[in-house]
Amino acid sequence: MSQLGIPKSAMNSLIQLVDHDIQVKPGMEVVILANSDGLYGSDNFCDETAVGWIKTVCTSRGANVSILWVDYQATAHAWRFSPVVKGAMTDADVLINLSTDLVVEEVAEFRNYLEVCKTWYVRLFPVTSNLLMSKWAQTPHELVCMVRHISSDPFMNPPQKFKLTDPNGTDLEGIALEPKKRAGIPGMPYNSWRRDASHYIPYPEWVHPPINTQDVNGVFFFDCMLPWWARYIGIKSSWQTPIRIDVKDSRMVKISGGAEADALVRFLKVMESKVGDGMWKFDTFHFGIHPNASVTEDECPNADYRRIVDHSHTRNIHWHIGSAPGNEKYNYYPHITGDIRNPTMVVGATTVWENGYLCCLDDPRLAEIAAKYPELPGIPARVK
Repeated sequence: MSQLGIPKSAMNSLIQLVDHDIQVKPGMEVVILANSDGLYGSDNFCDETAVGWIKTVCTSRGANVSILWVDYQATAHAWRFSPVVKGAMTDADVLINLSTDLVVEEVAEFRNYLEVCKTWYVRLFPVTSNLLMSKWAQTPHELVCMVRHISSDPFMNPPQKFKLTDPNGTDLEGIALEPKKRAGIPGMPYNSWRRDASHYIPYPEWVHPPINTQDVNGVFFFDCMLPWWARYIGIKSSWQTPIRIDVKDSRMVKISGGAEADALVRFLKVMESKVGDGMWKFDTFHFGIHPNASVTEDECPNADYRRIVDHSHTRNIHWHIGSAPGNEKYNYYPHITGDIRNPTMVVGATTVWENGYLCCLDDPRLAEIAAKYPELPGIPARVK
């Protein structure tokens, strides 16, 4: 048994997770879920040390903690919501999930059951000891929640024209409508909206709610996406030759590029056969809200997992490649993303991003919150 305690940097993160995000209380039943294959290099990246640290801190708050290691293979278009996991959730107050395979964004049965059983679901992104010690994980939860809150401001008076460009050649124009309608979004106090809107509370805070658009026209170039769907498309989560999408009236009319573009077209045709013509819509985007969501190769040797972290950075905008819901025969949510990393976007008369910098990070409300946590990472200085 190790005689070493939890490092201070990891403890900083765990305090934010347990006390500020989950808000663990004495007597709570907490289940920690992880995939055993993730210990040996699979996509379900994790380590036993991180699991042990989480258990220790939750237990120190008076919670009853159980650890559930699962081992099952994800099968394309037949992704599994394990009945054993379902049973564990049923009697738990909190499920802390380290699994990359089991996610609410794709598996509809899992998402729907959260609202039935009323278990708090925490998608934990810092799944290893190294990641728990990163600046990304240590950033105050309250600060990132405020970024999400104030980043809504430019979208609060729809409809408004927008223009989006980036150095890869993206050049889109359209009309921004509003964040997708859901209880508590937008306008809810920055530090409570997750709990009043759903039972899904990620750590660290993840992305801004989706923005609906219409009359989108132009070209969109991207060279990375979230890895969950990339592996089923048959491509890496980042690649060299950008994919170009020609958009007319909020619809993808041509997709071109290298081998990745060809694979994407083939996959979209397969998805069209399952969920319909909506797979060719191009009408929804959202973006990362974490100013420190970047980790080094030393902190995270898994390239796909670094892409997951990068996805939540404030410089990352992603469009939904297709906008079709699941159905009775296909009980999954298509959530293929096209990510760009250095956007410039003007909404109405407001410059929201400038060369990848989310301009609301200059808001004095963020400086006030950062001042409450002088030992923790704050808003990085703007590089001009």
